[in-house]
Amino acid sequence: MKCYKRMRASERKEAILGTVKDLCSKKGFAGTTLDEIAKKSGVSRALVVQHFGSKEGLYEALMEYLFCHHPMEEDPNFLKRFADLKDDKGVFLAYCEHVYDHMAIDPEKSPLRLVFFSMLEKPDLYRKHFKTRKLKGIAVLEDYIKTRIADGDFRPVNATHLAQAFSALVTQLLFHGLILRTFHNKEEFMVMMQSVVEVFLNGLMKKDEGG
Repeated sequence: MKCYKRMRASERKEAILGTVKDLCSKKGFAGTTLDEIAKKSGVSRALVVQHFGSKEGLYEALMEYLFCHHPMEEDPNFLKRFADLKDDKGVFLAYCEHVYDHMAIDPEKSPLRLVFFSMLEKPDLYRKHFKTRKLKGIAVLEDYIKTRIADGDFRPVNATHLAQAFSALVTQLLFHGLILRTFHNKEEFMVMMQSVVEVFLNGLMKKDEGG
C-alpha cells in the first residue's frame, strides 16, 4: 500500500495547486489529467477530488490562485514612485521591468503560458475572473493616464482601453520573445521596450498648437 506524506489540509491543497500550475503551464488544461496531478503531487486521486470536487473545480481554484497571487496584485507601488514624480517614461518602463522580473522565468514554466492556455482553453473561466478583479498594476496605469489627461499633457483618450492595450502589448512581446529567443536577457528586453514606450508616449503626448 502506498504511503502519502502527512500534511495539513491547507498545505496539501496549496501543494496540489503548485503541481497543477506547473503541469498546466507545460501541457495546458486539456493535456493535464487528475491522475497525473495526483501522482505528481504524491497524493491519491480521491484526495485531489476531495479537496477540489472535480477537474473543473481544480481549474477554478487555480484561476483564483493565479489572480490573487499575481505579482502586480501584491505590489502596485512599483509604479507609484514614478507616477508621483509624473515621470511618464519611468512609469511605463517600470511596468515593463516588473513584467519581465515576474514573468520571464524558464519559458517552460512562465506564468504567461498558463495565462495563454487559460484564455484559449477556458475563456469563460478566465473572463469571469478578469471581470471580477482589476489588476492593480493596470489600475495604476489607468489612473496615471487619467491624471496626465487632466493635467493637459496627454491627449483625451479612453484611459481604461489604453492601459489594457499597453499591458497586452508588453505581455505579448515578452511571451513572443521567450518563445522565439528574440532577446536573451532583461537588458535586451528593456532596450526594445524603451523604443516601444517612446513611440507610445509620442502618440499620447498632447502637441502644442503652434508646433
